[in-house]
Amino acid sequence: MNYEHLKSTLLIILIGISVILTWQLYTFQPEIALLDDTVSRYVPDSLNEEREERVISEVVRPEQIIVHRDEQYGMIGNDEEKFDLFYEKLLATNLNEVNLLSTDRFPTQTTGNGVELVFPTSLPTSIFLALFGIYDEELAIPTLEIDRLFLFIDQGNAVHMQALASEEERLIEFETSLSVGDFESNYLEPFEEYTEVMTVLDETASKRLSENIYLPVDPVYVDRLSFATSPLSSEFFKQSLFTDPSSVKYYQQTDGEDSYTDGNRIITMHNNGAFMEYYNPVFIETQERSNKHIVQNSYEFINGHGGWTNDYILANWNSSDIRDEAVFQMQIKGVPVVQFEGQGDMSLQISRSGNQIVNYSRPLFELDAFPIDAREQIELPSGEEVINYLKRQEFFDERRLIKVTIGYEMISRNSSFVTVEPHWFIYYGNRWQKVTFEPEEGGANGLE
Repeated sequence: MNYEHLKSTLLIILIGISVILTWQLYTFQPEIALLDDTVSRYVPDSLNEEREERVISEVVRPEQIIVHRDEQYGMIGNDEEKFDLFYEKLLATNLNEVNLLSTDRFPTQTTGNGVELVFPTSLPTSIFLALFGIYDEELAIPTLEIDRLFLFIDQGNAVHMQALASEEERLIEFETSLSVGDFESNYLEPFEEYTEVMTVLDETASKRLSENIYLPVDPVYVDRLSFATSPLSSEFFKQSLFTDPSSVKYYQQTDGEDSYTDGNRIITMHNNGAFMEYYNPVFIETQERSNKHIVQNSYEFINGHGGWTNDYILANWNSSDIRDEAVFQMQIKGVPVVQFEGQGDMSLQISRSGNQIVNYSRPLFELDAFPIDAREQIELPSGEEVINYLKRQEFFDERRLIKVTIGYEMISRNSSFVTVEPHWFIYYGNRWQKVTFEPEEGGANGLE
């Protein structure tokens, strides 16, 4: 009797459990957001705050504007309002092609007045025309790489512009719609207000159309600045650069660096998370080449995920059968940040194979918009002193000197604070080197 009663009790309990489980099954709500494939294919608004697109003229800019007057030269500081205003006015002008010139000098004006724009690197024709809002079919000019521009008033009393393509040894002359009166009164006549500069090393030029290096005649005073920094979210780049962020796995490499991968692409953090490198391997042996120039492609790639976190301008690019590369370098008050703690520069670097972006490296922090109040002016030697110092170095070869400029070296004081210190730098032997002005010791040559 007790046995039958026990069986009935167990049966009732099992029925009760069955009812409870059935109810839970019918009322269970799965986390659909985790399963919905579309969720992983956009960047959440919270991660996209303060990201911005930029027009191409904001990231393709001259590094110097030099005013010529009777074989004298004055430089408009690239942190001055007049620098930006002149560039904006120039790009708003209408261009009419005048002629392809064959000449032995740039500019062709031997003693005339004019304004020269020096770009950090050559501009392919497509980018040059895009700056002026011109499509290729609107103004048919040869496919060239334009290094410099020179504007002057011609005999017909109009402002003309010569574009130098030094590699191809060609000049193109355009007639512009710039006002002659405005050009004279606002840019040519205030010559005494500009920083006096001199040309150096032009006697060593091997090209028929040489490009002058302009350096200040007097010592230069440049601010040493400090900035608070803010880290950039690695989650933002995971969402932006991986096709399916939900499949991304985290792991730590043998050298201790953090990495994220979806089994194909990989993001690796360097310098304790201060820098990031994205790698997207190409497995197809023959890649179809993109019909877009690497500068345009890189600009669109960075614009596409709002990667312009501070001021960056196009600094260099190169193209080969295997790989194309473009570099956008950080600037602070018009001064390029050439080194980070004695090593690589602060830049956005893009590599492309065929029509696919295969590598992207960049800082993973941004500087506050304004420096901390504590600042100090550093006196740097004149450009002439720099050149004379270099000539005294035992193994210095003028023919390998490409560029001489004042730049910043960034020093990281801690994870949220950096200082930028000004120095003279040279681009020599295909790499940046700091000029230290220290006495030679143990064979040191004053370059780092």
